[in-house]
Amino acid sequence: LLGLGSLVAKERVDLVSEVSGRVVDVRFKEGEFVKKGTVLVKLNDDELQTQLKRAQYQYSLLKEKLDRQKILLNKDAVSREDFDQAQTEYNVLSQDIEQLKAKIDKCEVKAPFDGMLGFRNVSLGAYLVPNSKITTLVDIKNLVVEFSIPEKYATKKMIGSIAKFSVQGSTKEYSARIYAIDPELDIKTRSIMFRASYFNNDGLLKPGMSAKVSLATGQSTSSIYIPNESLISDISGKLVWIIKNGKAKSILVQTGVRTVDKIEILSGINQGDSVITTGLMQVRPGSPVKAVSNQ
Repeated sequence: LLGLGSLVAKERVDLVSEVSGRVVDVRFKEGEFVKKGTVLVKLNDDELQTQLKRAQYQYSLLKEKLDRQKILLNKDAVSREDFDQAQTEYNVLSQDIEQLKAKIDKCEVKAPFDGMLGFRNVSLGAYLVPNSKITTLVDIKNLVVEFSIPEKYATKKMIGSIAKFSVQGSTKEYSARIYAIDPELDIKTRSIMFRASYFNNDGLLKPGMSAKVSLATGQSTSSIYIPNESLISDISGKLVWIIKNGKAKSILVQTGVRTVDKIEILSGINQGDSVITTGLMQVRPGSPVKAVSNQ
């Protein structure tokens, strides 16, 4: 079974700023590969750092106060109410410090996973607001081959099966393992979408590439394919012209999967039949025809 598919990145995200602030450092280059957690852009956090230092100083004082209150409480030299108030102040300030640290952390935009960076959309000194796009991050190592097959194969349990594929400009054949099947059919094409994973360790393949996919369906392995231009549609159905005893003969056929240049013939003609591919407008039943290979 042959079909057309596309390569897509398993993970792709537009990196944006979560907070407002002025860009004080840009730490990435367009098109470079970065590891998860790498800081890409830093926003000005001077005011937050000052607030954090003040809160940490107050925290130290409150901790000392709370320790003294514990000693006094054990000696019944301070009321439970006074101790609880000191404990509450200490807990509230601890939460304030954690919130400040979280805000400071958001001033650094980091890579959420390993991947390749796209074009830069910010400049040093620019003021960003929440959701300002910084760049795009694409996982080029883990690719997904998306392709569809006719609905007649929809009942096949294909999870875990291997799909073979190739890309334009290369004769190399790659293998991808099917891991997901769309639960719904495409009502326009009556086909079902599959997803297969491919580990692009050498980085030769790129998301967006088209792929010619072949998949074993468990049915006949001797499928017949003819050039698309050989198929004719008229009021009686789909037909092809073949050469029978040196003369032209039209045959009604049932078709299957169509690729860029070929179409599968499910019934009507047999292996070894000579199909007419050119001059079809001039062909008439019984016309003398000489077979010439188009290889």
